[in-house]
Amino acid sequence: MIEMTALKTTSGTCASESADKPFLAVAALEKLTDFIKSSGESSYRAGQIYNWIVKKYVTDPKEMTNLSASVKEKLNQHFCCGTVRIEKEEDCADGSRKLLISLPDGEMIECAILSALDGRITFCLSTQVGCPVRCAFCASGAAGFVRNLQAGEIVEQYLLCCRLTGKAPDNVVIMGIGEPLLNLNNLIEALETICNPDGIALAARRVTISTSGWSPGIKELARHGRQWNLAVSLHGGDDKTRALLIPGKFRRDIKEIVEACKLHKAATGRLLTFEYVLLSGINDSTEQASKLARIARDANAKVNLIPYNKANGAFERPSKEIIKKFENTLKMLQVPVTVRVEKGFESSAACGQLRSSAGTRRKKS
Repeated sequence: MIEMTALKTTSGTCASESADKPFLAVAALEKLTDFIKSSGESSYRAGQIYNWIVKKYVTDPKEMTNLSASVKEKLNQHFCCGTVRIEKEEDCADGSRKLLISLPDGEMIECAILSALDGRITFCLSTQVGCPVRCAFCASGAAGFVRNLQAGEIVEQYLLCCRLTGKAPDNVVIMGIGEPLLNLNNLIEALETICNPDGIALAARRVTISTSGWSPGIKELARHGRQWNLAVSLHGGDDKTRALLIPGKFRRDIKEIVEACKLHKAATGRLLTFEYVLLSGINDSTEQASKLARIARDANAKVNLIPYNKANGAFERPSKEIIKKFENTLKMLQVPVTVRVEKGFESSAACGQLRSSAGTRRKKS
């Protein structure tokens, strides 16, 4: 059992029912078989139900057309079924789609379907309602933190995106709303479900978990040993700069973060990326680039530069010339670097902005 004591919150309920009611989306075949048998139904029904979930991406019994009315009723009584709903959708010119999703308790989250020029599809999933880290430039935490998502709510985002695209994605990134490593138990249960080779069967190496640098969670991931990639939001070449951008108790020193990342890489052998949002006049200098290069070389990491996507705050996006100069400095210092092409740059489709534009149900902390 993974113990995460940094953040204790209540999880969501299923249509105002008991939080102990399991989600159909994360039900293993063995559990379904036991349930079906104990319900007095024929055991082959479990295989039918499981096939609807992992092959057809359906968790709402009313859509499972080969089930009897009695089986559908029993599923609804015992499980949380088909709980996420699309409230709003925004489409980008490149084919990417951002979804505003409602949960049974009325809270809102976001997920996205990102399209690449080569045709690859990536799903971006959320792990919390709001974010407790509250990076100064990010819309996700601006409305405050409400609660963790349950594992089933994370998996249902994935299944919803599969239904919309008609197929499984090439990659999944845990880069939506929330700090994933502050909801680690539910995240791992969700990813174990998505990556189960006998179920949904997405390869673990196609998953990337993004964190603001919560080193205790990185160490827990290392101990878990799964082949998920890690992306760490650094955003500064020194602790003083990071403190301007990542306030509060969830910020960790760069040295501590790098040590945790080395443990993760040693345990998994997987790719490490440092994410770096470029902010005009804050962290976009050649000096910051040089500091970032030293950190990246020490951690054997590549760097992904993210020119700021304005969220109605006090920060500005650097000029194209400054962005290119920063990139070239890293290249000159032998650091692998990419510059992200932001999806939804000209709309509210950047992370957290769709939820903010729709209004949030409540603030908790």
